[in-house]
Amino acid sequence: MKIRLVFDLDETLGVALVNSDSVVGFQIRQGCLELLEKLNEKYQLILWSVSNRNYVNKMLSGELGKFFQETYSWNEIPQQWKDIRIIKGDYLIDDYSYQKEMALQVGLGNKYIIVPAYGDEIDEVEPLRWVKIIENAFL
Repeated sequence: MKIRLVFDLDETLGVALVNSDSVVGFQIRQGCLELLEKLNEKYQLILWSVSNRNYVNKMLSGELGKFFQETYSWNEIPQQWKDIRIIKGDYLIDDYSYQKEMALQVGLGNKYIIVPAYGDEIDEVEPLRWVKIIENAFL
């Protein structure tokens, strides 16, 4: 059985493209597709977003959708934090440090990989740093 890597969507894999007040697409982060392609060979990839199901489906209707065998949204799991035990995940990759802070409280801190958010100052200087963090952990 493959290790289950759980990914956050927004600011981790990319950002929504908004025109006025509606979402018109998703800007995939630099290095994302190549990273997911490599990881998909060895791991089961899961997506868990705190956004609603309609939004998640819209964002996954493009290239990202082919990588995730399971997807979860706020509609299915309205939780305060992403406790990977709920979905039988082995690791969570997210840009939000709160996830790891909560995981540390229950002894799961080493299972939560926090990457710089897409568009963050660090990301602007080194746009593939997030990829390196994940590759160092899993490849």
